[in-house]
Amino acid sequence: MNRRLPPLPRRQALTTIAVGAVLSAGLRQGSQAQPVQMARPALSAQTTAAPSDDSPFAFALIGDLPYSDLDEPRLAAMLAQIDAEPLAFVMHVGDIKASREPCSNELYQRRLKLLEASAHPLVLLPGDNEWTDCHRRSAGSFDPRERLAMLRKTFWSRPEPLGRTGPSAVSSMAFERQAQMPENVRWKIGAVRFVAIHIVGGNNGLDEYPGSRDEFESRQKANQAWLFETLAMAEREQASSLVIAAHGDPDFGLFPEKGHRQLLSWLKEIATTFRGQVLFVHGDTHRFKADQPLEDSKGRRLANFMRVESFGYPMSANWVRIGYDPRLAQRFTVSTREVRQPGF
Repeated sequence: MNRRLPPLPRRQALTTIAVGAVLSAGLRQGSQAQPVQMARPALSAQTTAAPSDDSPFAFALIGDLPYSDLDEPRLAAMLAQIDAEPLAFVMHVGDIKASREPCSNELYQRRLKLLEASAHPLVLLPGDNEWTDCHRRSAGSFDPRERLAMLRKTFWSRPEPLGRTGPSAVSSMAFERQAQMPENVRWKIGAVRFVAIHIVGGNNGLDEYPGSRDEFESRQKANQAWLFETLAMAEREQASSLVIAAHGDPDFGLFPEKGHRQLLSWLKEIATTFRGQVLFVHGDTHRFKADQPLEDSKGRRLANFMRVESFGYPMSANWVRIGYDPRLAQRFTVSTREVRQPGF
């Protein structure tokens, strides 16, 4: 989603944040991250049994890039830096083009080639710029539903994620796609369950083009089924954590857009009932955030829920590293990284 943003500082300092300590560290809800000094969380005193393969790992979170031909080298440089890190996978939370760029097959093939170069498995989610915005004249006046069908054929027709080692994820990460909506995926690493659902920026596609309401309602039913089916799996497996991913920022404020209200209710229900930690990652508004924005019915912060938003254009040389460590009481830590390359 394209939004007019105020100027940002060129250099983004490394920031490490632990879930459960975000607000006390001075990072306000929805604010731009600032460098903080924190003690490392203490080892967990909990005795809850965890799967024997519950080991530390990390993954990269990126999104809302590239936004132009000039932005493509930045993504290539970012992926090259990410390749050098010992990560389990890369998650791109959508918007691989600007809304004003043409929604052409040629552009999508070029962006696909960039993402396929990742040395790690790369999970790509859909954004609004890729299809709901394609009816705009500047994007080529396409039928959004036809473009969505093309995206599914181009990016999500294979069982595995993108990237040079994507095929190995089918077995090693138990990676699987939803039958009717292959962009909806889930996988598992140790005691952590991951699930991605098709929620995009703007108003989540609702009333944004002719015929959008029927598509929206059908997609939301599939999203809900996939999300709560995965929650049931996580509960049966006694997963320590559940990571939920989508492109759209649901806006945790008082007046969310209608297209995102269901997602907010789902997140609150899951955070309230799931016994482990819940991490929600997304893109859309191009501002890195790491906070705990959900409250229960009495206005108390839900301490087991954390939200992380990826960087986006114009911060196209910045990415987020999310680490998981079962030995920590608060299992997720968040770090920001910058690609330092001449000319960027």
